[in-house]
Amino acid sequence: MLLRRLKLTNFRNLPNAALELDAGLTLFHGANAQGKSNLLEAAYLLAIGRSYRAAAEREMVAWAAREGDGYAVVSGTVERGGEPDELLVGLDLRQGETVQKRVQINGSARRASDLVGRFNAVLFSADDIALVYGAPQGRRRYLDVLLSQADPRYLRALQRYQRVVQQRNRLLKGLKEGRAGEQELLFWDAKLCEEGAQTLAARLAAVGPLSEAARRCYAAFGADGDALEVAYAPTIGVPDAPSEGALADAIREALTASRRQERALAQTMVGPHRDDLRLTMRGVELAQHASRGQARLAALSLRLAEAELLAARRGDQPVLLLDDVLSELDAEHRALTMEAAATYSQTLATTADTRIVPERFRASARRFRVVSGAVFEEEEEGGET
Repeated sequence: MLLRRLKLTNFRNLPNAALELDAGLTLFHGANAQGKSNLLEAAYLLAIGRSYRAAAEREMVAWAAREGDGYAVVSGTVERGGEPDELLVGLDLRQGETVQKRVQINGSARRASDLVGRFNAVLFSADDIALVYGAPQGRRRYLDVLLSQADPRYLRALQRYQRVVQQRNRLLKGLKEGRAGEQELLFWDAKLCEEGAQTLAARLAAVGPLSEAARRCYAAFGADGDALEVAYAPTIGVPDAPSEGALADAIREALTASRRQERALAQTMVGPHRDDLRLTMRGVELAQHASRGQARLAALSLRLAEAELLAARRGDQPVLLLDDVLSELDAEHRALTMEAAATYSQTLATTADTRIVPERFRASARRFRVVSGAVFEEEEEGGET
């Protein structure tokens, strides 16, 4: 899979950029706050239909555009198996302060969720250390993005489950305030068990291969015999034979046990939306005991494992997006990271200093300098920042 073309209009600080891209390594470099990361954010928007860093979608619309035309457009051409897909995401503020998102695939209007799986990409960010030190929500999102790109059926099941949780929470609030009846809760209990079992079954099936890949990737960084382990941490008792039926029964039992707490808090307290990934080395929780260096390598290993599983499940390599990943690594681990990336068909990477990219990779890379929202291709190596 290759991203052959990327075009941006009024996207953050990039008023107008049109790039033709090749296989192999492409470097976007320049000083901080010039727009390098915005290019990768735009590419990832085409992959998953949403930003990985914007708190609100209106942030992606250029400031000047908000005061004028009020729209941003990101489009791209993705090549997979020789067949191109034309993808487009428009963000329109012209109808008011609320963003109207418009998605097209090959010229036809579609839902944002329909983008997922069309263009598979794995994003590596300096903020990935939060996969180790951060809240469970970030690790759940990591797993959900992987599984949604691998299989659109998972995304649909997850969306149904999330809607059930929202409905059930509203009902629990109504019960607490005396505005709803017990019989209504029984209906949503059944739906939660059904949809939750599908989501949970897919996650459980993925974590074993994910852990094996992460362990192998971490070992490749030469981590002195420490073995990275990834395990699923559910809020229910998982049966020995976790079929969807058995998982639905287990969720039902957990709901019954947590009923009093749910009534008091008006929140659904068990299910996939409360689960976590447990990251350990030698049985010790990384979040509590890992050094920053260990955490950085563990996060890198999780991303490489994500790419490996996605390639295996889709039969095609994802595009790697490396956003300022090398700056916090030493020379040895920079080289190892780039060696791993070089096994994939296409990598787009940002850096403030191209000299930190190992020379053997830098020499063959296409290079673009980004200055105040303008993108210029460099014909040959030189003029590093």
